[in-house]
Amino acid sequence: MRIAEAVAKEQGVEFYWIKYQNSPGYQRLQVLIDKEGGVSLSDCERVSRALGVQFDGQIHHSYELEVSSPGMERQLFIASHYRRAIGQTIQIKTFAPVSGQKVWSGLLTGVHDDQIDLQIAQGRLEIAIEQIANAHVTPNFDLS
Repeated sequence: MRIAEAVAKEQGVEFYWIKYQNSPGYQRLQVLIDKEGGVSLSDCERVSRALGVQFDGQIHHSYELEVSSPGMERQLFIASHYRRAIGQTIQIKTFAPVSGQKVWSGLLTGVHDDQIDLQIAQGRLEIAIEQIANAHVTPNFDLS
């Protein structure tokens, strides 16, 4: 993770997250990068080349490296990801029911003390980030 963070910074982008998939005979590293204004294909190519050089010296078996942006429906993992999504609609799934349900969707209105504030149809909901199993942005497309 530190290597990916350092390489991303050197290449002028922000390290967002790394996903690792390990199956028999197959290993895949997916590195997500971001930057203000969005990530370009050339950003991904530069980071991929630089990471390849770093990883090839440390990973001594075959692997697949993928570098991409987190996308429009980006997953939210840590407090800084949630802060960046304030003002957007998100969907969360909690480990255990909160107010009788595990899946919530609403407008993210704030992040404080490792908790998020969601504006939902029934009012306001406050949930600790550690209670969230999965969260992602759900883009709204206004076609009017």
